[in-house]
Amino acid sequence: MDYTGIFTNAIENKSSYDFETVRKDINSHSSFYCGDWDAWADIHWYRLTPERVVSYDKCYGFLCAEYPVALLTEYCPQELKSLLDELRILNTILEEPMSCDENILRQYIRYPMVFDETFIDKCDYSCDDERFAMVLKRLETGKKYYIDSSCFMMDEIR
Repeated sequence: MDYTGIFTNAIENKSSYDFETVRKDINSHSSFYCGDWDAWADIHWYRLTPERVVSYDKCYGFLCAEYPVALLTEYCPQELKSLLDELRILNTILEEPMSCDENILRQYIRYPMVFDETFIDKCDYSCDDERFAMVLKRLETGKKYYIDSSCFMMDEIR
């Protein structure tokens, strides 16, 4: 699913977004929790869960700390969706794999490098292009040290 539109709108609404206030509002409801208990969890996207977590596999979604946007799973209750709407948080269903315009996605990702891997199909590169070297490295090692904006998963941007 392409997230360019909702991510762009969230960037435009950033000035009125106070993540800590939104997080406190969500956590003040006895049935919801916004955060991660794991020390390794990323600080850019916070997990939305029931207050008593049974399984991370059935979380409600993820709330972005920097921009007013939430990506919600099929398990998200209507009550939480309504609360997010009240708090003026843009939200949509989380469908993987995801895609987004690379210039927009770069504003959500600090590291690693972000680019659209389809530049190879279009022959839009030179042999000294850093992107080309990164793709070759992935093919040689099997490890990907970049995010392909045309096809990525939530785990990659967290």
